[in-house]
Amino acid sequence: MIKRYKAILSILLVILVAFTVVTVTGVIDINKMVTEKEKETEIPKNSYEDVFTTYTAAGLPLLKTDIENVFYTMSTHGDVAFFEIADGKVANIPLTGTKNMSVSCSGQTLTAQVHYIEKDGRTMGYGLFTNDLHPEVFLYDYAFFKLTDQFSAYKSKSDLLLLIDVEKERFYDEDKVYSESFYVSSEDKTSYFLNEDQRIVDLSARLRTDYKMFTDDILHQEESKIMFFSSRFYNDYAYSDNVDIFLSGGSGENVDNNRYIQNIASLDFWKTDEGVLYFVNVEDSTENTDEQTVPSAFTLNLFDGEESKEIKLFDGSLQEDYILSDSFLLNKATGDVYDIINDKSFNIDYEKFETSFTPDLFTVSKNGKYCIIRGKNNLEKPSIGVLDVEKNEFFTFTDNVFGYVASMQALNDGSIAISLAAGENSETYYQLVYSSTGEISSEEGTSEETTVISVG
Repeated sequence: MIKRYKAILSILLVILVAFTVVTVTGVIDINKMVTEKEKETEIPKNSYEDVFTTYTAAGLPLLKTDIENVFYTMSTHGDVAFFEIADGKVANIPLTGTKNMSVSCSGQTLTAQVHYIEKDGRTMGYGLFTNDLHPEVFLYDYAFFKLTDQFSAYKSKSDLLLLIDVEKERFYDEDKVYSESFYVSSEDKTSYFLNEDQRIVDLSARLRTDYKMFTDDILHQEESKIMFFSSRFYNDYAYSDNVDIFLSGGSGENVDNNRYIQNIASLDFWKTDEGVLYFVNVEDSTENTDEQTVPSAFTLNLFDGEESKEIKLFDGSLQEDYILSDSFLLNKATGDVYDIINDKSFNIDYEKFETSFTPDLFTVSKNGKYCIIRGKNNLEKPSIGVLDVEKNEFFTFTDNVFGYVASMQALNDGSIAISLAAGENSETYYQLVYSSTGEISSEEGTSEETTVISVG
């Protein structure tokens, strides 16, 4: 607001000077001078409403799929719709069809109607099971169904894979962990994807969900043998934070020799031509808090199939001090962003926000050209920033609406989509959408000021 007052003062001073030099015979058009001077004065647009287009997708958040630029919505009743975002615009994608899927989990039958599309040579579908209409199912009250293409290059007896997440609190989470996996035949019949001969029952009387785990980020691997996560060797009955990467295929896939990489720090890895990149906590490097003991350092390691070597050391806790978006790791305290795949870094200068800034949400487009960051400043105001890495520009907005972000999408074409809840306890969502490749106008806004910060 201070900048705006300075700009107005400058306009008034120009008008005053013009009056002192005008001749007796001259005529001055004050309104014309003010208008022309306002056009020359760069007053940045300062309201998100002047930049974003509001879009409602059945009052639900837009969540990413495995297909680029394609998103889905799902209601708590299992209704599914698909959308495509391009050039800052949202368009509905008609369903290709539905499949009535049935799976056996811990000896109980879970069913769901899966709504799916076929696009760009890919199949993508979602469904929902709840036991509201199935009282005979007592071990599961919820199951999220995901239908997708079989793993790339995997010699399989089916073209499709069905994945199940049974953790209800992850319903709107874009980082789901799938503990059940099934082949899908041409008749839509399902059978277990991986051998389960040694799977253990947990204390709730159902099969342990950490026996074999997949995430969305590792689904399409260019290998005939599939890597997945498991913590099966660390505790017989209770769940453990210790996790290994397993390699499927061949005989004895459930024995200790199939632990490909042991004791990793998170459910993340990246396959490169040189090997597998993954995080590991530094041994004997911990800090004690009132509630728990957390690692105070971790490393990025590379495993080439025979041995592992350290690539980079990070101070702090991976879970507490950093935010990971695909292959981009944000240091919350410093604003440093590390590109894991390309071994590059850039910095987000928090000082250019209205006041000191602490991020809690962060996402980057897969090509690394655009990112979105959300957090609160020391006045408890939520702020959001949209960063164009190549242009070294970061447009920031401060408004209470950004306190209820359900999802944030930064796409390779510069499209930005932010799904917001209508209030703190609201179940209704709407989307703010725009293309960051377009010029942000310098017209006057009505809310907090938009600023542009440089990126180191």
